[in-house]
Formats: sequence, structure tokens, C-alpha cells
Amino acid sequence: MSFALSGLGVTSGIAIGRVHRLTPGELFIPEYHLKPDAVEPEIERLQHAFSRGDAFLKSLLGRLDDGGGETARELLEAHRLILRDPMLIEASESMVRELRINAEWALVRQTEILQAEFRRMADDYLSLRREDLEQAISLVQRELADQPATLIGSQVPHELSDTVLVASELGPAEMTVLAQRKVAGLITEHGGPWSHSAILARSLEIPMLVGVPHALELLSEDETVILDGHYGAVLANPDEGLLGHYRDKREAWQRRLLDLRRYLVRPSRTIDEQPFTLLGNADLAPEFERCRNAGVEGIGLMRTEYLYLGDSLPDEDSQYRAYRAGVERMQGRPITIRTLDVGGDKLPAELAFTQGPNPALGLRGIRLSLAMGDLFSQQLRAILRASVHGPVEILLPMLTSRDEIRLARAAVSRCREALRGEGVHVDPELPIGGMIETPAAALIADELAEELDFFSIGTNDLIQYLLAIDRSDELVNYIYDPSHPAILKLLRSIRDAGQRHNISVTVCGEMAGNERTARLLLGLGLTRLSMPPALLPAVKRSLVEADAGQCRRLVDRYLSGGSAQISGQSLLDALNDSTSAT
Repeated sequence: MSFALSGLGVTSGIAIGRVHRLTPGELFIPEYHLKPDAVEPEIERLQHAFSRGDAFLKSLLGRLDDGGGETARELLEAHRLILRDPMLIEASESMVRELRINAEWALVRQTEILQAEFRRMADDYLSLRREDLEQAISLVQRELADQPATLIGSQVPHELSDTVLVASELGPAEMTVLAQRKVAGLITEHGGPWSHSAILARSLEIPMLVGVPHALELLSEDETVILDGHYGAVLANPDEGLLGHYRDKREAWQRRLLDLRRYLVRPSRTIDEQPFTLLGNADLAPEFERCRNAGVEGIGLMRTEYLYLGDSLPDEDSQYRAYRAGVERMQGRPITIRTLDVGGDKLPAELAFTQGPNPALGLRGIRLSLAMGDLFSQQLRAILRASVHGPVEILLPMLTSRDEIRLARAAVSRCREALRGEGVHVDPELPIGGMIETPAAALIADELAEELDFFSIGTNDLIQYLLAIDRSDELVNYIYDPSHPAILKLLRSIRDAGQRHNISVTVCGEMAGNERTARLLLGLGLTRLSMPPALLPAVKRSLVEADAGQCRRLVDRYLSGGSAQISGQSLLDALNDSTSAT
């Protein structure tokens, strides 16, 4: 019988294949007391289990390749750090000694203590830390039970191109193996958009659904399923008609991708010879590779929040390595690194105290960096050190005043001089730009332009703040309208301020990566767009086939009173209806 399950699609795309259920089963955790002469051998058994778990992770690290390897490497190293954590190892050993209990029981008790600490700090982000701890401890418990962490190797076939794997949840170790075996698609009962498996799936472009309740119970081994990442649906036991429809849909999508890629080698000019610039958004190694292969002129936005997904804040050296890797992958093309912009559900544990009642309006972006000077200096030093390997720009998020820019520039100067004093070479003229994503910044754009080297417009937050709506709220998200006259007038005023002060203006929000709204931006005179690599081909085709002059005339007519007669949707339809109709 055919039926459908729903979940959250963390990557787009369609997978068709037979189900393979990954069901390792529950480990039996024995609990017993020890005789005095058995305590030291038990501690030695516990130590060996930790060592073998670490050795398993090390072996996986040695098998990583460049296709998503950096992302997996960071997550596996985080698990290795847990397996070396004195709070876990020494405390568990102390329990064995003092309570004279077996290693498995001691490990469970100490894990429960650490989990209780996480639960006391109520924050969605910390579910990732609990996930880390559970996955790392599972490796050790399997070693103690003589069921080492090679289960996925014996359970999962080596060829997975026609397989949709279903699991309760997946950790970095399992994801690494599955990616190497070219799994067609993934379904998990648990997890969210910021779980480690979701991050890796996006990086590797594997179709994946998370949060599909009872998937292991409802989906049978070897039954055929369709995974639709765009709609967040699993279609089980589809009939031949539905299968044929989705095969056609998948093939059409693949043909469209191939067709769109032809535009990547075309000159970046509209049909009336208006030049435009396409940049990429990239955080992880595969994204940098795809951006470079797509021929972007640089990275318009490198977010740095992913570096703060560990159990502790990243140190200067680990940040420097990440930034340097991005710079070197772009081979001389500039990379714009945005300083830390955590907030809401992305707060690391050590920053959780900064979360106020409304994170969107609280201590986030540049405010947080200036409030935590040591944290900011560490990141600035890492960026400055990376600047010697290629052109780098610093981007300051969440600006609302000139003073914030001046304080940030002073911090950059202090870090630069300190590094020079240590004999470290850095770029002496590293450009500093600002995110224009608050109404305050947009309204004083002329003043901010006197302090900055470039603007980057974050349309996602700017639209939400300006229209006073949360686009994730189903009750009001219909109001979220990028073509609202107030939005367009503000975007044009930001462009004008940039032109008056001779600084570049880049758009890096969702409007830039949408082939329909890209023409709207073109009509506003905004011709520097930055987007994820997967969106580049469609946007480039849209702009290459556009008439920039006609786009400007349509937008001018709309803003000079036409919005009273036609809707923003009608404007978008007109912009994208043809290239040159008048």
C-alpha cells in the first residue's frame, strides 16, 4: 500500500531507491559492583575502550577525501576531543574507584551528569552538543561491549547509489562512510537543520530528510521509496505512474542543471551590455570548490558561525586554518569573511548567557563582538593572519551606528599592530565593510559609507525588520514581500549612498539568489550579487537574458506611482515575462 511521510528537507533534490534500515539496536549496559582487586583492571579496560574509540575516528579521518572532507574532519575531530576530555575520562575513572562500579555504569552516570548540565542551559543549539556527547560515548560503550564501531561497515552495502538509507540518527562517522559509498538519499527520525548530519548532507549535496517520526517502524527493508527534499516528503511503495512521474522529474531537473551550467561560461553581461558581478556564499570546503568551478569573481559572504559548533569556542589557530583554507581555494579571488553573527538558536554554550528574551533584537552581530573584546580580537587576528595568503575583506554584521564601525576599526588596528610586533605579516590595507540589514543602517547609509570600504545588503533581515514580520511564522509570513515598495525604495537609497561615496554595494540575501528577484535588483541598479553556488547558474541565465534598461524602466514606473495600480507580484511577472517587451 502506498503512503507518505513528512519531515524537514535539509537539502533539495530527489532520490529514488530501495530502503536500507540501519538498526544497530540498543546496547545492554550492565551494572554491577566490583571487588577491590578488580578496580584497577576495570579502569584499564575503560581507558582501552576510549583509546580504541579514538583510533576508530582517527582511521576515518585518514580515509577522508576533498569532497566534503573538511566538514567531516571538523566534526570527527570534535568527537575525538570529547573522548580525550578529562571531565569525562577522569570523572568516570573516579566513579569506578570510589563507588567500585563497572566501567559501563560509571560512563552512563558521568554522561547523565554532563547531559543534565546541557539541559539546564535551555537553548536549541545545545541539542547539537548532546548529540556530540551521545555519539562519542556510543563508540566507547560499543568497545566495552566488544561491539566495536564498525557496525555500519558490516550492515551497509558498499554500493549505495540506488539506496535510501533510513536511521534513527546519523553522526559524522556514519555520514563519512555513507558519502564515500555514494548513498542516494538519507532519512532520519531525529535531527534538525543544524544537526551535524544535516550540515554534511548540504555540503555533499545528498538529498536528506530529518525529523521523520517512526520512519524505521513504518518503512520496510527493500521497499521502494521516493525522497523529495524540496517538499520534505517520503513516498513509500509508489505505483508505476508515480515512479515514472518522479523519474521524469529527476531527469528533467538534471537536464535543467546541465543546461543552466552552459551559462556559467557566458560573459557576465545583459543583452543590452550591462555588466554584472556574481559572487558566491561559501562556508565549507566543497562550497568553495563549487564556487570556484562556477567561475565566480570572489566570495561575497563567508559565514563563520559553523566554527562555533564545537563544545568550546574555537581558538585563534583553528579559525586561521579555516580562513586560510578558504582563501587558498579561491586562488587569488577575494573572499569576504563576516565576523561572528550568532544569535537565537545558534548560540554556543559559552555564549548562551547573552541570549535575551528576543534574540533577533538582542546582543548579536557586532554588538556581541564589541561586548566580548577577547572573542572579537581572536577572530580578527585569525582573519588578519589569513590575509597574507590572498585577498581578504572583513564584513561587520548587524550595524546600526558609526560608533560601532569606529570601535571595530580600532580593534582591527590593535590586532594588526600586535601581530606585526610578533613578526607576523598581514595585509596593511585590508578592506572593512558593513552589513546593511537594519533599517537604522539603511537610513544613515551615507554616514556609514564614510566609515566603510564597501556595503553588503542582507535582504533577509532587512525585509523582516522593515515589515515587522517573522517569515517563519505561518500566521504572518504571507506579508514577507521582497517587492514591497518600502523595500525597493530603501534598497535604491542604499545603492545611491554607495555610488555617492564610490564604494561597492553587494546584495547577499535570498533576493540575490532568486532568478526572479535578481531582475528586480537589476532594475534597481544593484549589479553585484552573492549567493550559494547551487543558485548561480539559474541567476546567471536570468541576468544574461535580461534587458537591464527595460528592467529599470519597469521598476521606475512602479516606484513612481505604479504600485498603486499593480502588485509587486505583477511587477515580478513583468520583469521575468520577457527580455525586451516594453
